[in-house]
Amino acid sequence: MKLLLVQVPTSHLGAGEKVYPLGLSRLSARVPEKIEKQGLDMNLSPDPWARLQEVIEDFTPHMVALSFRNLDPLAGHQASYLSSLKTAARLVRALVPRAVILAGGPAFSLFGKRLMQEVTEIDLGLIGEGESAFSLFLSDPSRPDRVPGLIRRDREKLILNPPGPGISMDEIPKPDTKTFLPLDYMKGNAYVAAMGIEGKRGCDLHCAYCLYPFLGGTCLRLRSPGKIVDEMEMLKNKFKINLFHFTDGVVNRPRDHFEALCRELIRRNLNIAWTGFFREDSLGTRNLELAMESGLAAVYFSGDALTARGLKLLNKRMEIKDILDAARLTSDKGILTMCHFLVNLPGEDGKSVEEAGQNLDRLLEIHARAGNLGAVIFNHVRLYPGAPLTRRLLRNKNLDPDTDLLYPVFHNPVEFSHVLHEFEARCHAAGVFSRLGLAPDNNINDQEIIR
Repeated sequence: MKLLLVQVPTSHLGAGEKVYPLGLSRLSARVPEKIEKQGLDMNLSPDPWARLQEVIEDFTPHMVALSFRNLDPLAGHQASYLSSLKTAARLVRALVPRAVILAGGPAFSLFGKRLMQEVTEIDLGLIGEGESAFSLFLSDPSRPDRVPGLIRRDREKLILNPPGPGISMDEIPKPDTKTFLPLDYMKGNAYVAAMGIEGKRGCDLHCAYCLYPFLGGTCLRLRSPGKIVDEMEMLKNKFKINLFHFTDGVVNRPRDHFEALCRELIRRNLNIAWTGFFREDSLGTRNLELAMESGLAAVYFSGDALTARGLKLLNKRMEIKDILDAARLTSDKGILTMCHFLVNLPGEDGKSVEEAGQNLDRLLEIHARAGNLGAVIFNHVRLYPGAPLTRRLLRNKNLDPDTDLLYPVFHNPVEFSHVLHEFEARCHAAGVFSRLGLAPDNNINDQEIIR
């Protein structure tokens, strides 16, 4: 049997930022040796569709596995990547009509049955983690009924097998760096590390808008620091990769695991750099210093709300003080910092917008001294089916139950839809003043933003 593994396009073509397909690469490592395989990341091609046609006609696969990573680009964009999955499946069916088409990946897992209904060319779908299920399916494709998390067609019905247990993080396979060559991703990125690294899966924080617990489980499954650094060392030695991004929902929780990882990186002395998303209330002087000694290049915060009410609404389980204290800490250490916030949350009014503006000013002031604030990224909250915040909006009749959440839907009532742009302008001015060594421009009237 010949198997083609495809990462479908889920990035803005022409943006230049390429991300190594870590999940698909790990699945590729589990393909039995008796199966002839080939890999294709369509995000690498200037014309991905012509490239897919070329590969299919040359390889003539019996099975094509389509990995669908992102539903949409977020950041308030109304673009959907669903067309990428639909077109890829239709092109495969047209070129190799008898091939089995299997779909999976994080975005597919969120809407598995719905996507099987939308894209009728897909024969089978895989929900959730694929490392164990994929290899089990490939060992005997005639028995799809025994594969955890597999969706299969039975005439007009879709049958979903019960999910299996999450894989032990110390048993995840190494990335298949022959099928998906890391060197293809090492040029051109200006903003993000191309190579991801996994320290854990799952999340126990239950933020109201987030589906990480659905995708990875509600318990943290930790990978041994030695195993994490082994993989980083291998990628450094073989491919000279010097910058990694931790794909963990939060890199610095739990603290003891995070600090053990930092100490292992320091002990190995690999001369590499890394980034990751940090939880503000789990960051302290000691573990930040450890992280910097181990190669931390930039801190990403996702505080998500600039008001006490917003933090409570999103179930962040921390306070504005935690956000500002973490800002002081990274400012004191001079480490490059990026912050993410959601604005125009449900129930916002003039008073909360004013409070958010004041807290934003405090944050900008803290970072102005060190000039270490790389960016403040504002978004509106993306509504996903099943997320606690979505259920709340439905319950309170603030969201039409017929709204199709497969496509990008953001909570952004008209009254305060301008606030995101006003806050972005404020941050832009602060960044320019900081870079030029000038005092912050504080001549901004919050009443103008509130209108």
